[in-house]
Amino acid sequence: MDVKTKFRMNSKELINSIKNNEFIIFLQPKFDTITEKVVGAEALVRRLKAEKIVMPSEFIPQYEKTGAITKLDMYVLEEVCKLQEKWKKLKFPLIPISINESRHHLKNKNHINELQKVINKYNVDTNLIELEMTETTVIEDILTAKGAAEAVKKLGFIVSMDDFGTGYSSFNILKDIEIDILKIDKEFFKNLDDNKRAQIIIETIVKMCKKLKIKTVAEGIETKKQLDFLKKIGCDIIQGYYFSKPITIDEFEKKYLEK
Repeated sequence: MDVKTKFRMNSKELINSIKNNEFIIFLQPKFDTITEKVVGAEALVRRLKAEKIVMPSEFIPQYEKTGAITKLDMYVLEEVCKLQEKWKKLKFPLIPISINESRHHLKNKNHINELQKVINKYNVDTNLIELEMTETTVIEDILTAKGAAEAVKKLGFIVSMDDFGTGYSSFNILKDIEIDILKIDKEFFKNLDDNKRAQIIIETIVKMCKKLKIKTVAEGIETKKQLDFLKKIGCDIIQGYYFSKPITIDEFEKKYLEK
């Protein structure tokens, strides 16, 4: 039995796996491009089964298909809020943590109340939580995504668009939806050194975002040449293996927060 078959479950089993705490949170730090200091992190979920770590590609599609992904997203949000509460008590520097928002949340009229309930439970400032919508999710229903973004921004949440550049209506989305952060997809940075056209496109995106007062995050950065280029064009934040892969919460705290 291969891994994909082994972890294929129905909706009830998927929800039970959340209740049984079969998931752990990893953090991938985000760095200020100029100072190279940590200014945030992305929460990434992993499944722990039979003492083995299962990557999202093996289980997220099942959760998406059944709709149980909303339960998993809320689990991650609650774990992140617990973490922010802990850091506040320990007097660690408080930095925003981003979490993914599934397409299923956009049409859930009660989702705003669910978000608020978790935030209030742990007394976490909403500006410490960044909600990520993927570009492809937004393209499916721009009007609904626009309404959802406006609603969470009113509560003080940071709103970002992930995987920018992977769809066909990228700039149309920016025209219609107010976001705080734009994450430029890692595909733009492959073979960047030899691709002048890609460099021009990335620089144009960064300049446009500055005029729109949107911060830019470059994803998947792996080399110093990429970093130097992004410094030169004024990209705000870097995320990628050049600085750090996703690490456990304990590792993150020891490396970046503890004095």
